[in-house]
Amino acid sequence: MTSIEAPRQTPPASTHPLAVVLHSRQPLTTDLTAVFPVEQWDTVVLTDADAEAVMREDAPGPPPRVHRAPHTAWADVIRDVAGTRPVQIVTNDEYCLLTCAELRRELGLTARHPACPERYIDKVVMKERLDAAGIRVPRFLAIPDDGAREFETVYGEILARLGLPAVAKPRREANSRGVSILRTEAELRDWLSEHRGESGWQVEEFLDGTFHHVNSLVTEGTTTPVQTGSYLGPLLDLPAGRRLGGWTVAHDSTLARRAQDLNRAVVAALGGEGAFVVHTEFAVIGEDEMVVVEVAARAPGALVSELARLHAGLNLEEVNLALQAELLAPEPEFTGVLAAWVWVPVMPGERYRNTPRMRSEQVVHVRQAARKTHTDTEGALGVSALLWTTDSSALAADVEIAATAEWCAQEDRVDPR
Repeated sequence: MTSIEAPRQTPPASTHPLAVVLHSRQPLTTDLTAVFPVEQWDTVVLTDADAEAVMREDAPGPPPRVHRAPHTAWADVIRDVAGTRPVQIVTNDEYCLLTCAELRRELGLTARHPACPERYIDKVVMKERLDAAGIRVPRFLAIPDDGAREFETVYGEILARLGLPAVAKPRREANSRGVSILRTEAELRDWLSEHRGESGWQVEEFLDGTFHHVNSLVTEGTTTPVQTGSYLGPLLDLPAGRRLGGWTVAHDSTLARRAQDLNRAVVAALGGEGAFVVHTEFAVIGEDEMVVVEVAARAPGALVSELARLHAGLNLEEVNLALQAELLAPEPEFTGVLAAWVWVPVMPGERYRNTPRMRSEQVVHVRQAARKTHTDTEGALGVSALLWTTDSSALAADVEIAATAEWCAQEDRVDPR
């Protein structure tokens, strides 16, 4: 991957329009040339992180050209690299959504992000809007960061209003960063003490149910269903050994229809101006009560975008970038294919051993962390498995195998062959 620390001082020879893809913390997972063909576009990734962090390890396609610069310099970099050419600025990074919207506005580009992106980014604002619209969300309490309430007061309010266990989350994060499950009063006290005086935290009701997601395209208020899926469980604790994963739900199933109705209500409450993918995570608790847990105005992570390609004929990340760039995006065409993904951690002292036998078609990627003995102090993503078939029973059986089989083993148990 080519890393360019500073912008070039003269415009490039290319006369193609420039596509600038913003990156900070969430790696890209797709081939950018699928959205911006090299015959038509000059594409560059603009990041404030290391160049190696721009693309996920298993992302397809050629490595993109990368510019590194602090956020404060991005507008100048874009102007310098673009010269007099037309430019589009896009992102699928939660940590760049506000900046992307601001840069598009500054450079006179059409607004494509939600008119009020904070409603999709700030979890407290999000839940307040959804609750006001009559959409069930977890009961929650925003933690004050101005010293307005004493420790014992906040502690008592959490116990009285939410009970235990409870879930502590940052107001503005993604990919489960910073999330903690507080199961006892001692854990709650320790968490409050650890984060005393910090800004941007909230604690919410722990939901005991099944977890799902629903994805749609949003174009100026119109919501087009793409995919509904279920998760193996909460997307937490991979470093501690939990396997993460999920699978698509048939688009004409009762769950899918209810989920898409829910997503339309979510977009109506948070705002549907612009053109983007909306990803909503929800839990089903009790007697089929649906509770919205998270909403994002971007394509989902993990392998969910690739599941959508197999299931509905379009990759959600590619479509999200295309919509922002004012390009035509394909309509979903349901293929009859059901797909699943499973991420298997490699734990300290382990390395990849073998892939279990499964009936579904599959693509298995062994990550660098599992290609030799893992020497870190906690688990890391070791194996990524993508499975697909038209047989729902076969897929369910293979998900069970992938979620329970031994993929990695301690070094002294690995077959040297």
